[in-house]
Amino acid sequence: MTDEAGGEIARRDEMLELLFWFEGEGLGASATLPAMTRFLAQPEEIVRATLADLVRRGLVVEAAGDPAEYLLTESGKGEGARRFADEFSDMLGQGHGECNDPGCDCHDNPAGAAECHAAARATGGHKH
Repeated sequence: MTDEAGGEIARRDEMLELLFWFEGEGLGASATLPAMTRFLAQPEEIVRATLADLVRRGLVVEAAGDPAEYLLTESGKGEGARRFADEFSDMLGQGHGECNDPGCDCHDNPAGAAECHAAARATGGHKH
């Protein structure tokens, strides 16, 4: 795969994740080109081309408006959810200061959380 093809895939993934996140956070089920350009920190022509590709693939639809708004289709929501979960899996499903091990003391004991974090730092990962 060329760097260009890899970049296109990464941009599609990032846009699907962004639209999924907008909707999930209650920021709206749709977004405008200027709003996405600000969040993605990409030139507008790149964002526009990526949107056109996602529309062709049936993952995003363009709603009339000035400016136009873009929203995920049902299949786009599924793809966005999958990509979002893959990208942020390490941060999902745990409370602040907790690890993913349900048997770990860090879930119930602040001192246990400190020990868990110290062990993770010392070993480069979570070990029980």
